[in-house]
Amino acid sequence: MKQISITISFVLAVCLSLSVTEGANILALLPSPSSSHLIIEMAVIKELAVRNHNVTVVSVLPLKPEWMHPSITHIQLDHGYIDMNAAINSTSKTGIARVFGAVSMFKNFILSLADILEDPKMLELQNNRNNKYDLMLFGYIFGDFMYGLAEHFNCPVALLWPNIPITDILEIIGNPFDITYTVSSMINLSADTNGFLFRLKNIFAFIVDKTFKLMRDMTSKEVYEKYFPSDKYVSYEKAKERVSLVLFSHHFSEKPVRPLVPGMIEIGGIHLDEETKPLPKDIEEFVSAAEHGVIFFSLGTNVKAKHLQPQTLEKVFNVLSKLPQRVLWKCDDESNVPGNSTNILYRKWLPQADILGHPKTVLFFCHGGKGGITEAKFYGVPMVGLPIFGDQPMNMEEVVMKGYGLSIEHDESLSEEVIRKTVKEVLENTSYRNNVRQFSNLYRDRPLKIKDNAVYWLEYVIRYKGAPHMQSPLKTMSFVEANNLDAYACILLVFYIIALLVKLILKLIINLVCRKCMGKSKRD
Repeated sequence: MKQISITISFVLAVCLSLSVTEGANILALLPSPSSSHLIIEMAVIKELAVRNHNVTVVSVLPLKPEWMHPSITHIQLDHGYIDMNAAINSTSKTGIARVFGAVSMFKNFILSLADILEDPKMLELQNNRNNKYDLMLFGYIFGDFMYGLAEHFNCPVALLWPNIPITDILEIIGNPFDITYTVSSMINLSADTNGFLFRLKNIFAFIVDKTFKLMRDMTSKEVYEKYFPSDKYVSYEKAKERVSLVLFSHHFSEKPVRPLVPGMIEIGGIHLDEETKPLPKDIEEFVSAAEHGVIFFSLGTNVKAKHLQPQTLEKVFNVLSKLPQRVLWKCDDESNVPGNSTNILYRKWLPQADILGHPKTVLFFCHGGKGGITEAKFYGVPMVGLPIFGDQPMNMEEVVMKGYGLSIEHDESLSEEVIRKTVKEVLENTSYRNNVRQFSNLYRDRPLKIKDNAVYWLEYVIRYKGAPHMQSPLKTMSFVEANNLDAYACILLVFYIIALLVKLILKLIINLVCRKCMGKSKRD
């Protein structure tokens, strides 16, 4: 009887602990102007909604119908939209111009994000006393002053980041930087992390990144103090400590491994399913009739025809239209295409993941965006890349280095011959497909389903009110403390004092010996 009583008590305790996260109220702030970011973010959010959590999504972009769920409330803001054309222009440069272009872009991001706090819908959300949240999800694109919202609602923060962890991400969660062998800066986007040159570049990138982060922090702090004054809220530095978790779109199999603190959770591939959905009827008929397979051509959602060199799309068309494969071509405007051919089907929208997961797909001709690369690797499809800006060159550098495909330089020298030679090499050389399929097996082999893992840790943070016990001490340490500069200075000071004492003792000994010698010589 006693044993039964203990068992019942245990079950009740477990149920009570689990009930803490049942039906939690979550605020998801998604200010990114890129729908590719939303794909990752909404995969997390929809899974939370499926598990009976109530999620209020605040975004600057509209949400696709397939992302919605009865437990999701959507608020689309009128303020805070960021011009992606400016971002593309600034980060498509090279050298020092790229650095200053990135700084200008980040500053514009912060100022545009600040407009969100002026939006009437956001003000209504903040001022409604009935709004209580257990967690704030932040689709991070800088603008750390947004942590003031978590301070306002008195809840922990989890960041959603669609790429490898960078300086801002690592610092906010208190993760070591490891600049000796890993990339942590958008300035040094290199897939090859071996050798002296990489380490030299990475040190420079780290210094520059930290400097510009301080500049961004100054702007963010001013915005924070304007909207979250010190008479009502904690300091900007204290508000940043509310970040308890970072979910980032990456997996250790993709690049050199790095140590991760408990608050860093890998969710690379979270928006993908092992079994793809059926294609729309017209696309399925087109694909099924492809005797030699299908090439999928897409430059994503942010890259437009105007961002390309003149005649780039015409050159690509002239090559693909002469191949025996059929081509699914994602275009900006179906009424304005580079040419017509019986083997090419143009569509303004195509279900990218489902196409890449189709057994008939033999090649992905892409721009090298993180999302598309992840999907191609997940489904084992070789790639030809035409990187344009941002992290795309680095992503394609990794593809080439690992033997998953080839990359084409997007410049004035781009020719049909280069495109034809590159495409035919990847299509005809089976090593590319074999390599990416082998990686696909590694990428999918995980102890837990990606969505289950993400939701577990988010619920864990809610359950334990920010989980302070799992936070890294580096979060609250100064630069001096985190790098032991004060300890090294103390050690150097001790050695300096010891050296002075040794010098003084030796001097005294020498003087004593000299006096004895002089006294002896006088007696002689």
